[in-house]
Amino acid sequence: MKRKLIAALVILAVAVSLGAAKKNDEIKRMGIFISNFTELGMYEFDLEEDGYDEILHLGDPYSMPELIRFGIGHNIINNKKLIGKCTRKNCEFGSSTIAKESVAASVRKYFDLPVKHQKIMGDAPEVDYDGKLYHFDKRDWDNDTIYYADVQYVDRGKNFITMEGELYELDNPKHRPATFVAKAKPYRWNNKDTWSILALSVEWQE
Repeated sequence: MKRKLIAALVILAVAVSLGAAKKNDEIKRMGIFISNFTELGMYEFDLEEDGYDEILHLGDPYSMPELIRFGIGHNIINNKKLIGKCTRKNCEFGSSTIAKESVAASVRKYFDLPVKHQKIMGDAPEVDYDGKLYHFDKRDWDNDTIYYADVQYVDRGKNFITMEGELYELDNPKHRPATFVAKAKPYRWNNKDTWSILALSVEWQE
């Protein structure tokens, strides 16, 4: 009887340990998910068509350039193999290119939104579009300081998940100048469970 009790306790301990490891892995993946936005300097946005002026509303058709910039910037940082070289004579918009399909896939993966392909003129970074490729200077996406997300609290609602935590500086993880609140929905991408963002808000402490 004693042996059976010990065996049962061991099994329970292993199950608890595995459950904790799985939970910690999910929290880590959430942090990486949010960091895909903060590393590009996207701190205040939602998917609405209008609302508070200080927040970027990515559901507004006029915000399409920001989605395209995200699709380009995300791949510059995370999928360097997708960045090609310009073969134009002068390459007036920069020496780099990326296929429109790669931009659209990144936007769909993280926002679950379609892309209306277009060139981006006026506001930096400027991007040209030739119907197949985007042309740009990848140096325009360089940031002096990059912030990543440390998710510390998760609230699972019926239709979306709220994630809260701190932003930390990539080169100095102890420097945590801001807190964030993100909302996302469970999402299936390439046969994997993930999330698509609904809103992100950051409050700077300094």
